[in-house]
Amino acid sequence: MVDEPRRSLDEYGPGEMAIPEWRLLQKVGGDWAKTLGGKPGQFFNKITDELADELNIVVVDILMGRAKWGTEISDAGPVCASMDAKSNLSIYGDDCLQCPDRADAPWALDAAERRVKCCLNYSILGIDLDHDLMPIMLRAHGTSALAMRQLITQLKMNRALRGEYYRALVNIKCQEKSTPFGLTYVIHPKIIQLIEDASKVEELRIESNRLLGAPIPLPEGRPEEEAGPEPLGYTPTGAPFYSEEERARLMAPTPAPTEAPPTTTVPATTPATAEASVAVAPPATPTPAPAPSTAVKEPEPGKEPKETTEKKPLDLDF
Repeated sequence: MVDEPRRSLDEYGPGEMAIPEWRLLQKVGGDWAKTLGGKPGQFFNKITDELADELNIVVVDILMGRAKWGTEISDAGPVCASMDAKSNLSIYGDDCLQCPDRADAPWALDAAERRVKCCLNYSILGIDLDHDLMPIMLRAHGTSALAMRQLITQLKMNRALRGEYYRALVNIKCQEKSTPFGLTYVIHPKIIQLIEDASKVEELRIESNRLLGAPIPLPEGRPEEEAGPEPLGYTPTGAPFYSEEERARLMAPTPAPTEAPPTTTVPATTPATAEASVAVAPPATPTPAPAPSTAVKEPEPGKEPKETTEKKPLDLDF
């Protein structure tokens, strides 16, 4: 038998693969997919250009990361990220525990607040059972991050699996959710069946182990769910507003602080000042002069009695 020539392709492993990514279409973004007939709520394969209403996969692994996006809605990647949120280290080596923009529950925030936070996200590495066991990746951001935690709970707490996650057939659909900006779509995963065929289980085990370690790249462009609608405008300080009501609230004039009325300082009263004030204060009503008195006034102590010039009558009786 003649030996086949060696091909470099045979030597490639998961580390050299670009795993096809399925993306959930939203009302905003996904222009290329929509030109192909895609509608909000459908899944779009960024490599094969396929559209699907739902996915049937087995989970190989679920990775938890972080991403903070810029203020501009564009195809640029995140301004900061962590490929392993459990390490608490960003791609730049910064400590995520000290980040003031860290958000551990993005599903509890509204879209406007999530846009400026560094939020948790999840990436599912799986095997597509509807497409000849093709490896796939599906990212879950924003409110869909909670759905990934629910899937983790389903896989970890199912005693029949005993850690053999490739035995669980997971169906992934989308679910509508109302927001202040209109309808959005979130991922809704659910275990619908445990695979019992021994040969199928073994095949999935081999493929699952082979895919472990496949690189998960940074997301390209802000997820459509996080993009939200374009703002109607911006305030003078640069804050975006998305409705006329929000504009009126953000641009309402701030009332000036109320000044306290001037207070009159009353100087402290001392005995000396009290006597002086009594001396200079005019009497409220004039005091009448006392009537003349015939009583002889006693001389004051220490003073000699004054001589009087009044003449006594002469005594003529002799």
